[in-house]
Amino acid sequence: MDISKYNFYVGTSRGTLLFNSDKPNNIQSAKSEEISEVTSLNFGRNENELLIGYDNGCVNIFDIIERKYIKTPELQGEGRVVGIGYVNKSIVIGKHDGIINVWNGKRNNYFDTHLDEKGTLDTLVCNENRHGVIGTGGEFNDLKLWDIETQQCIFKAKSLGHDMLNLPIPTSVRGITFFPEDNYLSVCATKEGHVLLYDDRAQRRPVVKFLEKKASYTTIACAYRERQCLAGTTRGYMQVMDMKAGKCLRTFTNFTGSITSIVCDPLEPYVITTCLDRHLRIHNLETKELLHKVYMKQNLTKVLVKSIVKDEPVEDTSEKEKVDEEYEEIFENMETVVSSKKLKKQKRHDEDVTDKPRRKKKKKLKQAEG
Repeated sequence: MDISKYNFYVGTSRGTLLFNSDKPNNIQSAKSEEISEVTSLNFGRNENELLIGYDNGCVNIFDIIERKYIKTPELQGEGRVVGIGYVNKSIVIGKHDGIINVWNGKRNNYFDTHLDEKGTLDTLVCNENRHGVIGTGGEFNDLKLWDIETQQCIFKAKSLGHDMLNLPIPTSVRGITFFPEDNYLSVCATKEGHVLLYDDRAQRRPVVKFLEKKASYTTIACAYRERQCLAGTTRGYMQVMDMKAGKCLRTFTNFTGSITSIVCDPLEPYVITTCLDRHLRIHNLETKELLHKVYMKQNLTKVLVKSIVKDEPVEDTSEKEKVDEEYEEIFENMETVVSSKKLKKQKRHDEDVTDKPRRKKKKKLKQAEG
């Protein structure tokens, strides 16, 4: 894997933004005025803009080219920023108390998700494949889908029912992701060890369920293969799951802390993770080989990855045409070169042609004398 083809942006527990340079192991940093943990990180209105949410409830916009922070206005809601994204030319920001802010650069519209008494909002994710739809979830707060334009809930998941003791099965949502191949499929991972696949066209209960009793999931991301996802745990291992059958395909175990963020390359089998052991790792998703590992000196909370696309130089066709015309003129003005064999044959032929009348004349003279 060529690490120089990617740019990495990593949020830390101290509020610092870390990113790589041209050299893979040369890590640079951009300190913010907010000395608070980075709890949300996403791209903004373009690829040169980062949206950063903090544990103290503030939000900054970071300009990648100029490397400076732009602070957003005060937002509604209390608690940390649990999710941030960009929808319909507006920045969507979720707060821990259930308030969702929609800031368009001039005005801030917000609405309440009306949580239960014990409920919290712990994650908010924008569905990039489904225009204007976001997913939310948290403690005593099952998966919900919202339409940003109407500010209405368009899907609300049902609880998992009751266990053998007739007690309600808790579902504390810690991560949400959406499969790109189907706009209506949503997957969430819970603190209790569930990975649940929902299809909001079919039913309110999950269509596929997976349970790892010993696991407590912290984050989830979709993989590059159809209906596969990756989930990180507090125990320092990551699982690859096939949500067609609801089973675990393989497990990555070379972590020494809770996994905080996962990003998978959409085209190639590479997965990038951050962990509380202060390392950024890159694995091969198929072979489980550790391809790259960087120590970053701080606890890492969020990661974003952008592939570098180098533009190929465009040829100037007018100059090329001029050169072609010059070459054609040169070839037209050149003399025809004949090989030595052809020259000898031509010379003999010319001699035969010139000597032929003389031979005839001599022959006639001899006949007259005779």
